[in-house]
Amino acid sequence: MNDRFIKALVIINGVIFPIFFGIFLYKSFSKDTADYDYQAESIVVGDDLEKAKRDSVALQGLSYVTPPQKIYNSTNMYIPISVLTYEVAKKFREDSQAAGDYNPAWFNYFNVLFLDKDYKVIGQLLDKKATISEITINEGRRYPYDDEAPTVDKTVKHIAYRIGFHDTSKDGKLDYMDYQDLYISDLNGQNLTQVTTQKDILDFEFINSNSQIFIRYKDRNELPDEYNPLKFGIYDITTTTFRELKEIEEKLKDIEKKLIK
Repeated sequence: MNDRFIKALVIINGVIFPIFFGIFLYKSFSKDTADYDYQAESIVVGDDLEKAKRDSVALQGLSYVTPPQKIYNSTNMYIPISVLTYEVAKKFREDSQAAGDYNPAWFNYFNVLFLDKDYKVIGQLLDKKATISEITINEGRRYPYDDEAPTVDKTVKHIAYRIGFHDTSKDGKLDYMDYQDLYISDLNGQNLTQVTTQKDILDFEFINSNSQIFIRYKDRNELPDEYNPLKFGIYDITTTTFRELKEIEEKLKDIEKKLIK
């Protein structure tokens, strides 16, 4: 009787203890990480900003990467400028810097400053408030072996960005929750050109010697995501024209129909 009782206790402990230990670890981890929101810092544009302006209070300042970042196939450099909200992000910034994992992207790109090889300012990307969630510079051809000459790909002539200018979520902030469109500029930040409108970009890639951009997207509408079909298109940089790849879209629809047969 005692042996069976002891065996039962051993079995129960073997099952129950790991469960409670797992719960303890989960709660401990959640408590340590709950104090921080790792989403990018929002840019205040609503009523809070207007009130702060009336009260002569600064809500936000700039944060930026140093040293300046080199631009492929160019002697120019760029500095992505982020936004930092005073007090709200102060502790997070201090702790992350102390830990050595500070990333200005956590505080939202607000603009981009461009410099020449002598570190002289040659311009800035934008002249008004915006949220920039991505800056992409193609790094040219890849070489499979280290001893191959790293020839610079001279066809790389543009920088791509995801930019949103309007508070489409109506929460008084510019951030990743707002609609963003695809833009490109020259390697010096000039000639900013809008590539897409009313399209939610999933991903994109420079193709055909960097003369075009292949884009996967969904139309910006009120349809549930599962009913909003995936679409494809190619943007030609020289002619500034966008061409939908209808054949791929229709073929995917046809393949999808077979799921219900």
